[in-house]
Amino acid sequence: MLRLFSLVFVFLVSACASSGPTIVYGPPVEFGPPGDPINPPQGSFQPNADLRVCPGMRVSNSPPLIQQGGHKWVEPFSPVVVVNGVVLVTVPANDVCLSSGFGMRDGRMHEGIDLASRPAGPIFAAAPGRVIEARTASGYGLQVLLDHGQGVYTRYAHLAFIDQYVTVGADIGFGQPVGMMGQTGNARALHVHYELLTGNYRNPKRSKGLDVHSPFDFPAWVPNQMGTGF
Repeated sequence: MLRLFSLVFVFLVSACASSGPTIVYGPPVEFGPPGDPINPPQGSFQPNADLRVCPGMRVSNSPPLIQQGGHKWVEPFSPVVVVNGVVLVTVPANDVCLSSGFGMRDGRMHEGIDLASRPAGPIFAAAPGRVIEARTASGYGLQVLLDHGQGVYTRYAHLAFIDQYVTVGADIGFGQPVGMMGQTGNARALHVHYELLTGNYRNPKRSKGLDVHSPFDFPAWVPNQMGTGF
């Protein structure tokens, strides 16, 4: 069983045919650090402290791994990272394993990481965000794109369904349900495809004009180390 990383975002005083997206602009997305009262209410989700490779899987584009206890584990691994000042979790689901990493795969760029579990489990918002896409998209199937402010976005794809409260323009708190892991779009197995993106969504290509990153490449979040509110 994967260990849970104890993370409660409380107020810290001392401590496949593509349908066209609905574009909702309005005021800039502004959320505070963990526990800031301006953030939408958070959910009960707590990330796991570790991430293992799915048994029997050969992940050609995997991050560094160690062998321990009969499993391969991502090492080093930080369950919570900081991207452009935004604090977010590296893996937005519990008790999942890595089935595909970020980078070149079969001659093509894999722009996120794939996470699987049996049975399928819920997928959660990696940080406070605003829903800017919640729709079926070519290849991704049912997918959600969240804007976390500071030019940081996350995508959750191949969902079986999208939570009823996840609608374009809605704000969602850290750890609130986004949807359920599924096999929609071009997915060949049950999993969630999770992307971490940066840039400006207001470009001609929308999300495809953003830069993609491995969530394993960012520094770990350390409470009280980054200034006010931490």
